[in-house]
Amino acid sequence: MWRNSIKIALEKAGFTVETAVDGIDALNRFFQFLPDVVVTDYLMPRMNAIQLTQLLRSYSSFKNVGILILTGTSDRVNGFWAHKSGANMFLKKSENLKELLSKIIKFSENESFYCDWHRDVYKIHREPFGELSDALEEKLKIEAINREILSFLENLEDEERIIKRVTALMKEFSRFNIALWLLISPTAGRIYSFPHIGNLSEELRKLLLGKMIGPLTPSEWHAKGISPKLQPVKFKDVSVFPLKSSGTEHGVVLIEGVENKGSLEYFMDYTLESMGLLAYTLNIFWEQRAASEIDFLTSLYSRRVGIAKLKELLALHKRTNIPFVVGMLDIDDFKVINDSYGHNVGDAVLREFGRIIKHSLRETDFAFRYGGEEFLLIFQASNLEEARNAIERLRKNFFDVNWKGLLGTDTPVTFSAGLAAANRDMDLYDIIEKADRALYKAKASGKNCVKIE
Repeated sequence: MWRNSIKIALEKAGFTVETAVDGIDALNRFFQFLPDVVVTDYLMPRMNAIQLTQLLRSYSSFKNVGILILTGTSDRVNGFWAHKSGANMFLKKSENLKELLSKIIKFSENESFYCDWHRDVYKIHREPFGELSDALEEKLKIEAINREILSFLENLEDEERIIKRVTALMKEFSRFNIALWLLISPTAGRIYSFPHIGNLSEELRKLLLGKMIGPLTPSEWHAKGISPKLQPVKFKDVSVFPLKSSGTEHGVVLIEGVENKGSLEYFMDYTLESMGLLAYTLNIFWEQRAASEIDFLTSLYSRRVGIAKLKELLALHKRTNIPFVVGMLDIDDFKVINDSYGHNVGDAVLREFGRIIKHSLRETDFAFRYGGEEFLLIFQASNLEEARNAIERLRKNFFDVNWKGLLGTDTPVTFSAGLAAANRDMDLYDIIEKADRALYKAKASGKNCVKIE
């Protein structure tokens, strides 16, 4: 009687309505009909409303479906499970049927309720659910896969490994050629390709950012899985999935060359929430690590990180005799800049110096702010001549800056540098002091030059 009364009232209000006789029937009809709104009794044969709601909410496409649960006045519903079920509203059946129907119609007219993806995705449900055990098995499978994805966060410090493992898991359910990932935060955008491809980083960046609704502009970019020795790929037949958490974009994954798009979309639909949470966590970890490791003014590594790196290289040098050179740099007459133009201009000079260093050094070189206007550079697997060439290249780039636009004068800002090569007898501060003595020589020689101790 309740089912028929509600159906007639909703149809009179202009809705297309499908009815089901029990919980399993409702589940099967849902996948065929894909409605925007579900009105269900709390107690039903074969599956209750809480079980039905939780299973439907397991799929990303059904997060915005409106679900209203009706309860009898004698039904005892646990408040906690009612809240956690995922239903939008609970209504008690009252003797005033007209008033209840009015509330159901008003609920159903809410335009924020909708079923997301296209219907073809769910044709994969060729075999209908037969019993409650089938539905529970489906939910358990979904939960197991999502737990597997979130378990990858045990390797939080190795982002590339996590993305590789998620890609391998996706391939267990659908065959495809390439998975291209973008994770993006204010600090850094990271691109990963599995397998490796030969496309230009700039090309891939443009492609992936174009798939996002409102992409950020990160401070720096990193790319893994890209090699100029490999053949570039033409991305023609692609499937794109946004990585979101609480409605905020944290990245995107682009899949090229999918054999069975329905299988992939179905898998992604019930894992996208976990993948979005994974992307969010990786971005937060990247931001927090950057905050603790990066000097906020120059965007170079902090002194703490630099000292740790220097200790590591010294230990390696003593075991393997792999050479490296330390360079100590100091901006010339920096106090005069602060006194003449103010500390804001001084900070701008430091920021510009950090930017030039980052864009002038090789990938294997390492730079950190040692203190004030002093910077320490480490040239790995290099001799003194190679390090000197790198410093001279840096000096040229520093000289080419438009200092008049920043300071209002044609007088260029310069720096002095001292270099020292590591040897087995040195400890951490021996090599720093040696580079510092070379820097002192450069200052004593008229500044704006490089000296070797």
